[in-house]
Amino acid sequence: MSDQPEKRVTDIMIPLRSYKIISKSCKIEDAVKVLYRAYSQRTKGGAGHRSVIVCDDYGNPVGLITFRSVLQALEPFFAKAQNLSVPVFWEGLFSERCRSEAVKSVEEIMHPISLITLDANDTLIKAAHAMIKHKLGTLPVIKNNRIVGMVRVNEVFEEVHNCMINVEDMENAVIS
Repeated sequence: MSDQPEKRVTDIMIPLRSYKIISKSCKIEDAVKVLYRAYSQRTKGGAGHRSVIVCDDYGNPVGLITFRSVLQALEPFFAKAQNLSVPVFWEGLFSERCRSEAVKSVEEIMHPISLITLDANDTLIKAAHAMIKHKLGTLPVIKNNRIVGMVRVNEVFEEVHNCMINVEDMENAVIS
């Protein structure tokens, strides 16, 4: 067992200021443009985020727009029906859904931030559990009742890697 204390969510979170911000009243089309630019930063040496923060009229974060939320918005109503094992999809449906959803408000498809949050001092195992349970790859981090950052599955996985590699290196050192 290591003498080092385990890392906390605050140690691996991405600061809120690193994220692009949009208004809850903007159109989904505009949100997709911002989300695309935020993600494409990864090819220019940036972090490359797969989500953007949605703020209310006062600048308070109220939600997230993610790749998943955009794709869920495109899903036709009939595909969500419980009694269809394999829904029928026709040619042109994707383009039709993109056009019809583009003009809707971001507020209609965003993941509300208040649903699940992590405290800055939470353990990484709690972060991993919350991500699995709620099927989310990004979770807001709260400190002093304010959102201060986001923790992503990327950083949690990086810590899994670091922890396993360090254990493996320690075992190899003992065996040698």
